[in-house]
Amino acid sequence: MLTAAATALTRTDDTAGVVLVGGSVTLLGWILTPLWLAGVLFVSPAVAVAAPVALAPSLVARGYLVRVTRAAIQPGEAAGAPSLVAWGELARDGLKSALLSAALLAPLAGGLAVAGGAVAALVAGPVEPTATATAVESALGPNGPAAVAVVAAGAVLALVGAYLAAFAYVRPAALAAFAASGRLRDGLDPRTVAGVAATGPYATGWTLAVGALAVGYAVAAPTVPLVVGVAVAFLARIVAHDLYGRGAADSLTEETAAATAPTATRQPVGTAHDAARSGEEAGAGAGASSGVGPAGDGPPAPVVSGDGGRPMRSEPPAAVQVGRGVSVGEGSDAVGDGDPTRPGGAGEGDADPTGGFEWGPALSEAEDKS
Repeated sequence: MLTAAATALTRTDDTAGVVLVGGSVTLLGWILTPLWLAGVLFVSPAVAVAAPVALAPSLVARGYLVRVTRAAIQPGEAAGAPSLVAWGELARDGLKSALLSAALLAPLAGGLAVAGGAVAALVAGPVEPTATATAVESALGPNGPAAVAVVAAGAVLALVGAYLAAFAYVRPAALAAFAASGRLRDGLDPRTVAGVAATGPYATGWTLAVGALAVGYAVAAPTVPLVVGVAVAFLARIVAHDLYGRGAADSLTEETAAATAPTATRQPVGTAHDAARSGEEAGAGAGASSGVGPAGDGPPAPVVSGDGGRPMRSEPPAAVQVGRGVSVGEGSDAVGDGDPTRPGGAGEGDADPTGGFEWGPALSEAEDKS
C-alpha cells in the first residue's frame, strides 16, 4: 500500500506539471488566504468580496487531493495519480471538502460557544464572582479557586484535544466517502463514515498517512523559504490522500456491491454513482468507464465527474491537456481517418491519441472527402 501510494505520481500523464502547478497553487493558498482573513478582520469587511480570488488556489489544491483520493479508491494497485486539469471541477470539489471539514468541526465550535456563553452569564449574571470565590476558598482552602480554575481549564483542553484527535481520524474517512460518490451528504452519513473508519485497512492506511505527513513536513520545513519545501509538502499530502483512498477502498466497494442488484457487476463507489438506485444507471456507469454507450455501441457515454454524478463539461482528455497525447505526424495519417486500409487508420488498432475527444462537429463523408 505504501509503495503504491508513494509511486502513484510517477504513473501520471504529467508528473512534472502536477508538481510545479500543485506546488504553486499550494504556495499561493498559504499566502493569499491568511492575507484575505487578516483584511476581513482588521481592515474592512468589504475585503470579503475578494474571496473568489483569494481562496481559489486553496480550493484547487483541496480539490486535487479529493481527486487523488477518488482515484486511489478505484481497483488496481497500479493506478496512478490523476492529472491536475479541469480546474473548475477541482475548485468545486475543494469547496465541498472545506464544507465537510467545517461541518465536522461545527459541534466543537458550538460546544465552546456554549461554554463561553455560560461563563460570561455567570460573571455578568446575578451570581457575584467574589462571593463564589470566597465560598470555594472556605471549602477548599486558600488555593481552592485556583485549583478549580485549573481543573476546569484542563477538562476543557482534554475534551478539545480528544475531539480534534477523533476529527483527525474520522475526517479522512468522511473525505473518502465523499470522494467516492461525489456527494457531500455521503461524507456526512454517520453509517457510511463509521463503516469506513472501523475497518483495519483504513486504520493501516491512516497510520501510514500520518507517518508520510510527518516525514514530508519534517523534510519540507527547512526548505519552505526556498519554495522547494512547498512542493515537498504538496507531495506528502498527495501520498497521504492516496493512502486514505486505498485504505477506504475495500469498505466502500463492499457497500456499493451490497447496495446494487445481485446480478450487477461489482464496482467501486464513484464508477457508477447511482448504481444502488437503478440497474440501468449502473450499466451506464460501466459503459462510461469503458468508453462505449450502454448498449456497447454508439457514441461514448459522458465522463462522470465527482459532482454527484453530473456529467462533466466537454473538454479534451487529460492526456491532451498536458500535451502528451497529440501526435505530430504528417497530415491525416498521423491520427488516422478511420480508413482501415490506410496507415494509421482504425484498421491497425492504434489507440486514438485524443481519447475519443472530437475537436469540432463531425463531418459528413462528402465533406470529409472534399
